[in-house]
Amino acid sequence: MKKNALMTVLSATAAATMIVGMLAGCGGKTSATKDADGATVIKFGINVANPAKQEPATNAIVEAFNKENKGKYKVQFEAADTESHNKNMKLEASDGTLPQVFWIEGSQVTDFNESGVLLDLKDFLKQNPNVKKALNGSEKAFQDDPGVQYGLPYQSNVQGIFYNKELFDKAGVEYPNDDTTYDEFIQMVDKLKASGVTPLAIGSKNSSFAMWEFNLWLARYGWSDSVQDILNGKQKFNNPELVKAFSKIQGLSKAGAFPENMSTIEYFDAKQQFDTGKAAMFGSGQWDCAEFDKNLGDKIGFWWGPTFKDSKADQKLDMKVPSAPIAVSASVSDNEDIKNATYAFLKFYYSKDAAELSYENSMFPATSYVGLTPDSKQYSMSAMADALSNGYESPVAAPDLTVPSAVQQSLYDGLFGVMQGTYTPQQALAKMDEALANSK
Repeated sequence: MKKNALMTVLSATAAATMIVGMLAGCGGKTSATKDADGATVIKFGINVANPAKQEPATNAIVEAFNKENKGKYKVQFEAADTESHNKNMKLEASDGTLPQVFWIEGSQVTDFNESGVLLDLKDFLKQNPNVKKALNGSEKAFQDDPGVQYGLPYQSNVQGIFYNKELFDKAGVEYPNDDTTYDEFIQMVDKLKASGVTPLAIGSKNSSFAMWEFNLWLARYGWSDSVQDILNGKQKFNNPELVKAFSKIQGLSKAGAFPENMSTIEYFDAKQQFDTGKAAMFGSGQWDCAEFDKNLGDKIGFWWGPTFKDSKADQKLDMKVPSAPIAVSASVSDNEDIKNATYAFLKFYYSKDAAELSYENSMFPATSYVGLTPDSKQYSMSAMADALSNGYESPVAAPDLTVPSAVQQSLYDGLFGVMQGTYTPQQALAKMDEALANSK
């Protein structure tokens, strides 16, 4: 049996507290908290310290819900930066004080599910078929084999490579497209470097924020086709196809694509290089669209990344995938008022009105509704929408969200180890196999 990773990160005392708290929660109802207007209050645990500034789309949705349901339901944020939030959720899972709704790392949610602290949301989707239809299958990323719906996508993550058209023009480099091959990409890198700019800005000091563009590379080398067999012990990460994928990233490094100080800068430093015109490309997602609109305007372009002739996998893949999920505490089922408030919020969160608010705030919602498109002045998001119009398929989930947290961290470390020359592709992948073996 797989060792429960959530339990291993908690002390023995905390783990025992979790069990006691869960059993106690089954023993009786808890009273609902009311605000001054008599509204039932639920908490939304979010992984940013300032939702209004750092997650404006989510903040707008919560404010709209609270306005519409004044005197009946109210959502309050429980906000903290990602590292603190993750620690808080583990501790609150142990003592039975989880917020009713909360953001959770994709690599950790299965551990929470196995611990019995999450509500199965099948009932919610059954009661709200319009929500299920709008999710368009993205909810399947957060189902287990018995069919438990342990989470729902927080947003859609569109991941790839932004580029500065002006710098490409100055270097005499054609803009990349869906047919651009890896060899052509290396030629682009050579010309951009010769023009005096960093071809592809990236920083390795916080690696989990800096490998977005490479998720699609892994997918185009068959990650989705093999990962379940790898997790079940039938294959290894250190296999010929993934060695090719890591070797291509190694080739980028040898071509001088990355900043010389990559090992000492963070994601945000690398992004600033792109914002200020010192780098021609930057791997990111829709969360940076508003910033790029402000700094680069209509000079921005978006590209999925190269195709690979030596891969056996389908190359007609893009990367619009469910982001890390939001989950619901199992304790919600203990109180009808709280359950009704939680379901009402989820119904609104996945509504067309909420999707419109997401687009207005430069975020792709988890849902798909006809007629919703970015504004013409939302240059970065429009570039992404154009890229999505090619009709390609996306994986059910981003590769880095399909593995346990220890393997995920090993993946991040391995990618940057290969970029920095401290690991060969085979060594990096072997360390992932080791991390998987130790997590069982």
